Amino acid sequence: MALPKLNSAPVYEMTVPSTGQNVTYRPFLVKEQKNLLIAFEAQNRRDLVRAVQRTIEACVEDNIDNNLTTFDVDYMFTKIRSKSVGETADILVPCSECETKNEVKVDLDDVTVDSEIPEMMIPITDDVSVQMKFPTYDDFLGNTTLLESTTVTEALLQLIITCMDSVLTEEERYSLRDETAEDVINFLESMTSEQFEKVSQFANNIPNVTKEISFSCESCGHKNEKTLKGLDDFF
Repeated sequence: MALPKLNSAPVYEMTVPSTGQNVTYRPFLVKEQKNLLIAFEAQNRRDLVRAVQRTIEACVEDNIDNNLTTFDVDYMFTKIRSKSVGETADILVPCSECETKNEVKVDLDDVTVDSEIPEMMIPITDDVSVQMKFPTYDDFLGNTTLLESTTVTEALLQLIITCMDSVLTEEERYSLRDETAEDVINFLESMTSEQFEKVSQFANNIPNVTKEISFSCESCGHKNEKTLKGLDDFF
């Protein structure tokens, strides 16, 4: 005889930040929490991202785009987590004065995405434009050069490349996934400083999940004001 089915999970609603799609979701169950804990304990970034993505796929009841942006994933997982194991999280935050780590309680329901969706089509010249896209975690994990960048300049260059989807002229559209890495870099390096600034501004202003916090250091008493950004800051 089959065992009884436990727990009719409550259903909640949220909006996917990059698309505005309203979706319903349930809290994660023990089977999903177990996979998250295993990935977290292994301290493997790739496995943890995969576990977070699978949790979202399992808990969201509507059809969603498989190419969720990084901030979609961060926001949606934070919302699911808040309804699963508690609407607050205790995190350790270093004091900006003495660097002592303080335990701060954060209300996850107050987490927001920090900026409006920018213009995705960037004019470079009168007849050449670049279609941008927001990166996904698969983009990051698949770009070994980006992950292994040792300088800020190289990391920014690789991030811009990750955010560039295609180049458009009056006659043609060039999908950059079909071009060699060398050709894409040569295209970027042929830009003027002003043109490069346009695409770098897009990469520098990718939306993020954020939360403003304040606390007095338990060690030195310094009043701290800090903005938490990205999933790593919250868990």
